[in-house]
Amino acid sequence: MMRSRILSRFEEVYDNALPLLIGAWLILQADRYRWTVAALALILYALVSKSRHLLVPALILSVFLIPLPRTDPDMHEGRVITVRDSYVIVQNGNSRMLVYTASRPILDSVIRYDGVSSALYSSNGFYQFDFAAYCRRQGITRSISPETITVIKPSRSPRGFLMKRILDSGSPHRDLLLDILFQIHAKDNFQGIFRDRGFSLAGVLLFLNWILKYVLCDKPRKRVILSINILLCGFFHFPYLLTRRLIYAGLIAAGLSGRKAKAVSFLIGLRLFPWVVNSASFIIPAVYAFVPDRLEQKRLHTLFFGMSMESVLFHSVNPIELLIYPFLMPVTGFFWLLALLEAITGLSLIMLVPLADQILSCLSWFEIPGSLIGFGLLFFLLSLLQIRNGKHRMRSACILFLLFQLLGLFHPLAEITFINVGQGDSILIRGPCSTSDILIDTGKPSQWRAVETMLKAKGIRKLDALIITHSDNDHSGNQQNVIDTFHPKTVITAHHEPLSCGFLKLYDLNPIQSDDANESSITDYFLLNGMRIFLTGDADKNTEEAIVHRYPDLSCDLLKASHHGSNTGNSDLLLNTVRPYLIIISSGAYSIYHHPNPNVITRFNARRIPWLDTKQEGDISILCFPFFNVLLTAGGKIDIIRL
Repeated sequence: MMRSRILSRFEEVYDNALPLLIGAWLILQADRYRWTVAALALILYALVSKSRHLLVPALILSVFLIPLPRTDPDMHEGRVITVRDSYVIVQNGNSRMLVYTASRPILDSVIRYDGVSSALYSSNGFYQFDFAAYCRRQGITRSISPETITVIKPSRSPRGFLMKRILDSGSPHRDLLLDILFQIHAKDNFQGIFRDRGFSLAGVLLFLNWILKYVLCDKPRKRVILSINILLCGFFHFPYLLTRRLIYAGLIAAGLSGRKAKAVSFLIGLRLFPWVVNSASFIIPAVYAFVPDRLEQKRLHTLFFGMSMESVLFHSVNPIELLIYPFLMPVTGFFWLLALLEAITGLSLIMLVPLADQILSCLSWFEIPGSLIGFGLLFFLLSLLQIRNGKHRMRSACILFLLFQLLGLFHPLAEITFINVGQGDSILIRGPCSTSDILIDTGKPSQWRAVETMLKAKGIRKLDALIITHSDNDHSGNQQNVIDTFHPKTVITAHHEPLSCGFLKLYDLNPIQSDDANESSITDYFLLNGMRIFLTGDADKNTEEAIVHRYPDLSCDLLKASHHGSNTGNSDLLLNTVRPYLIIISSGAYSIYHHPNPNVITRFNARRIPWLDTKQEGDISILCFPFFNVLLTAGGKIDIIRL
């Protein structure tokens, strides 16, 4: 009786798709993914299997079976296994290297390159995609930027031949073909779902399966689809989606039930391809696979958990796209087949793809930015508890989620966030419940993704103000991108009068206006939940002296170190005057200026002023609660700042 009750409870938890949420979350949060995949194996075993004999092979597969390839720092030649627009991945034996290059070596050719490799650096951020961790999951720990690349052995593989044929064709659709067939995004070819989700090989199988339904019976059709799956696996060297489908077919043939086969195939797929866990190719199929068909409200369950995972991983949700995803997959497969036929025959067959993309880009109208990872998640979960026994609980849960997403209730607190943009500045200031959203500086162009991700994750669709402290590229590099994407009501690029946004009021304290951009930096001072905050831009000692002379009684609780901790500023005079409680430095790991300056750090330490640097901590946020503030860093630090 007890065993029956326990199994019944497991079935109930499974029906709510917790395996997907817990497993994906564990793997995303840990670098030692072997143990997290082992934990996922246990979860899947407990929730979908009533047979104890599955536990041992699952654990062996998760922890011991397939070792990670090791990267040799001295590797200077190897076979090209992946080509992207700005880099290639080269493999030599079990070692792999990330090679940054704008050229396009042919897949499976052997190349030689020069230069000295360096360790991949993780750019910590609350919401940023960690490319270094993504590479480490593939066994890549180092990168190199060579001056010359030499092909020492041409490719002889079918996919290499196809890629070479496309590159040599001179076709006006060459970039489109490379994008569709090999995911080499040479430029912004697409605007909507094709850009976000790509052209899936699994979509090819779905499209062919739909066509063959009208021609073949069930068993012959499955054999044909399996044969095509095997053929495509061999041609494209076993990509994730095709490999997982092949594993699933093998497990079904071995006698496992559909539910167990799904669970084990996803487990094996994650063990073989751990880097796909935060990709759409894993998340969306997993959502559809793990919501059982027998549920009365299967579509609503799928929508709810799909939106949840999209919100966590992509910082936005598109409910319409999720609902029609099963129909869009065969469409992408159809266009993939057209691209393959054009690459082989030379006929113009993909002319309609850009038009279809423009039509489908209308789906972006339904995209709602925001990540559920925020303090408001607690209130959301409490709200779900109140409706858990209702007759229409899943419909209510979906509506509640969309309301939280639309109104920005996942991030209801006032806060200031120093975005990790490397060597540069970008600071987001928010009022409670999005009453005011101000961005100060935008970082350099290479850091646009970090700025965009942070603003999207906070659910920001329109800024109240954009302030550019001065014209240096590391402060203003993404100014136009921010204007085009987030449409600020006010754009300030010069000294300003007191600026009011909601309950916030910013004062520019710098009286100097000269041809020197740093000396003329906008320096904003404001009050946030009892904290006196002073943002100094790239102000130098002359600016600091002028500010202190004009405001001799100036003091602050939080000081943003000027000029990334450079010795040109952060003078004894300023520090002795404002006496900050905490100093934030925004600097980059690979800066040629080696900020922050050791002399400046000595000044901070001599006064026992604690300081944090985005170079080590990543994003740094201060959240405002009644009677106190909480400091959080992407590096894992947490502290309470009492008023």
